[in-house]
Amino acid sequence: MQKSGISKIANYLKDQIKLDYNLSKNSWFGIGGNSSIFFQPKNKEALKYFLLNYKIKKNIIIGSGSNILFKETNNKDIVIKLGPGFTNIKEINGKIFAESAALKSKVSEFALKNSYSKFEFMSCIPGTIGGGVIMNAGCFGSEFSDVIEEVYAITLNGDEIILKKSEIKFEYRKSNINENLIILGVLFAKTKKNNSDKILEKINILKSKKKKNQPSSIKTGGSTFKNPTYGTSLKAWQLIKKYNCDTLRFGKAKYSSKHCNFIDNTEKASSEEIEQLIKETQKKIFLQSGIKLELEIKII
Repeated sequence: MQKSGISKIANYLKDQIKLDYNLSKNSWFGIGGNSSIFFQPKNKEALKYFLLNYKIKKNIIIGSGSNILFKETNNKDIVIKLGPGFTNIKEINGKIFAESAALKSKVSEFALKNSYSKFEFMSCIPGTIGGGVIMNAGCFGSEFSDVIEEVYAITLNGDEIILKKSEIKFEYRKSNINENLIILGVLFAKTKKNNSDKILEKINILKSKKKKNQPSSIKTGGSTFKNPTYGTSLKAWQLIKKYNCDTLRFGKAKYSSKHCNFIDNTEKASSEEIEQLIKETQKKIFLQSGIKLELEIKII
């Protein structure tokens, strides 16, 4: 099938494509510039049609936007966000399969309903399954790589592929999955069945820990920095506090008073102000400790 102009494709896909689209509603920070093309396919057929008919040089795949900071300068890339047709969760031969746009919390609920253990930690992580796989999301001692068996994806040429866990290198808050692959779904490994009451008890314990230590009802991208994996036993928030970065402020950009690894954008700072806060924090900590904090949020 020949590649064609975006106007013809937009006419065919209708409301699934938006041109010169403002991205602020697709980030938990509530800010962002415009994307020249914003594509939210309703199903796999629409996604394949787009990939086969429009030559993509560089694309950005987003989920719920829970850990993304969009710069307010206009973004000329194509932004793809999988729609509600990619949110199914089901059982396959005693294993859970979840499509890419399904929320992690919904997978945890499904596991609870069907008495599958090991998914309790997902109840405390925002965002979608696709993003969770890419960044090996986790909390409270558990992470995605603990429960993954296979990852289903599609290339920018429209070819569907399956990645076995053994083919993927997972590390703390990252993986080596090609950034130009679009995750379609995940088959999770078979886990031990457990009493639903015990699973719910663990979920409630984890949620209680989260509520006690992390801010809620604010505009934030979650954990700003990854915890260092070498050079110190301190976590990111402890380094921020130790080197007096928790009180830094650039314009309206500041850290949460409840957890200083969370940026609080309640006052609607600009993306530039938030980036200044991030860079100054990294600089101060590096100069005083030699430790370079890596970002956990994505800046696009």
